[in-house]
Amino acid sequence: MIKQIRFNAYETFTSFNDSTIAGLFLYPAHIVPSFIPLVLFALFTITLLTTFFSQKRITGMGDFFASFAVAGYFTAIIAFIMTLVPNLINVETLVIAVAIAILGTILLLTTQNK
Repeated sequence: MIKQIRFNAYETFTSFNDSTIAGLFLYPAHIVPSFIPLVLFALFTITLLTTFFSQKRITGMGDFFASFAVAGYFTAIIAFIMTLVPNLINVETLVIAVAIAILGTILLLTTQNK
């Protein structure tokens, strides 16, 4: 008889032993290390597009660099909040989020039309 081997390619949520709200974020980040950077990128993109098109709708023209700076700071604040949960976000991701916020500010201040 052939014995069947059961192989789990990943750890299941029941064996993760963390059923709290933080566990819902820790589990995908544990299985897929790029989960949190993808979430932050999605938040950045949604904020960037929302602020750009709302400004364009209200004033008739959108300022991409202002929207980029706002989205960068929003993403950096969310990344700082994610550091409150241990092992949720790594230092490299946090540094990149802060660097994007600083880059957005530099672009905004250097390209202002006066």
